[in-house]
Amino acid sequence: MTKIKTATQGVYLLYIAAGVVLISSLQAAYAQSKVTEKNAPARVSDARALELSLMNKARRATSDSHYEAACEYLADVLTANPKNAEAHYLLGLLQGRQGKFSESIDHERKCLKLMPNYAAAHSVLGRSLAGKQNYQAAVEELKEAVRLDPRSPISYVNLAAVKGMQGDYKGALDAYDNAIRVDPKYTQAYLGKALAYAKLKDTKGQLEACRSAVRVAPTSSVAHGRLGFALSQSGDVPGAMAAGLKANLLRVNESWNEFLGMFLTAWASVFLVFAAIFAALFAGSRFKPQEGEVVLKSFFLTFYKDKPGRFVVTDTRIVFVPEAFSAWFGATRVSIQRPQIEAINYLSTVGGGTVSILTRDQSVHQFRMPLLVLDPVRSLLVSQGLTAPEPEAKTPEPAAPQPDRVEASKVEEITNEESKSDEKKE
Repeated sequence: MTKIKTATQGVYLLYIAAGVVLISSLQAAYAQSKVTEKNAPARVSDARALELSLMNKARRATSDSHYEAACEYLADVLTANPKNAEAHYLLGLLQGRQGKFSESIDHERKCLKLMPNYAAAHSVLGRSLAGKQNYQAAVEELKEAVRLDPRSPISYVNLAAVKGMQGDYKGALDAYDNAIRVDPKYTQAYLGKALAYAKLKDTKGQLEACRSAVRVAPTSSVAHGRLGFALSQSGDVPGAMAAGLKANLLRVNESWNEFLGMFLTAWASVFLVFAAIFAALFAGSRFKPQEGEVVLKSFFLTFYKDKPGRFVVTDTRIVFVPEAFSAWFGATRVSIQRPQIEAINYLSTVGGGTVSILTRDQSVHQFRMPLLVLDPVRSLLVSQGLTAPEPEAKTPEPAAPQPDRVEASKVEEITNEESKSDEKKE
């Protein structure tokens, strides 16, 4: 009986010990959970703080036009939080500005999955779709942006630009008018109207739009430059001179170095007036070289298919960069690799000249420019070995044809038949 009692007491003691251990374990677990709960908000807060810091850095870099740095910050944000809609939107916007339209479209669509009613994302998506020449989808996105935010003039201007790309210049004018109704001081809307009127051959409307742009933005060199160009087309040379000189004076204040480059290229000749008119107009053509590429020289006052832009010569290729605003209306960017150049020909007239580049696939690209630009272009191309120098005069030997020059000066890139007829004139 004593043994049974002792055994029973031992069992009780074991239960008591087990209970003590269990209680201790529960207390420890409870204490640990409290510590975890206390530290969890700190970890979440730290991650959120880092995300906000990166977003602020991206915005500052964007405002300073440091787009590559801004894109790196935004990529870090999305690595930490792939559902940050604002980061997707801003990254898509910057990639669109850099011409990376496919990447821009991808990020804007991800943004819209997170925020379907984000009007600004629809607007940027529309611009990037237009960059891929998907104009119908672009119009649909921009109309949705306008529907969601009818007080945004930017969406109307983007819609007008796409309408212009489609050749619907009257539709573009309607969209520009809507932008002006929303914001009567939105300069880009007036400048866009001027281009649309120019396409419709409406000189009066073009002048009125340019004057309105100058009225709402009296310190805009672009507005004065466009007005000078429109006045020159209407035959008002004194007015064109005044507007052109005003544009250049404003350009001095905006960027002395950029103005000086244009000044050295376009001034000090009989084309003084036209250089003053065009200087601000051509300043919008930006060129960014590829990695490892060296820009030898660039020239303003160049036209390709009647579109103004910049003629750039690098160590690997020749590039034509259209003026930024004209690019929205279908201006063509041309890039010709040096090994693809078969021959280069020049044609000089009293008022200007033409550089014709024949490539190995028998395509001919013609660039028109004034003589003050043609001469340095020819000298640079000769120094680079891309074309033969002018032959020295000899007496009385008849001039023999040069096999390395192709007379393609009058070739127009409209039909193949015209190209063939000109080549027969060699």
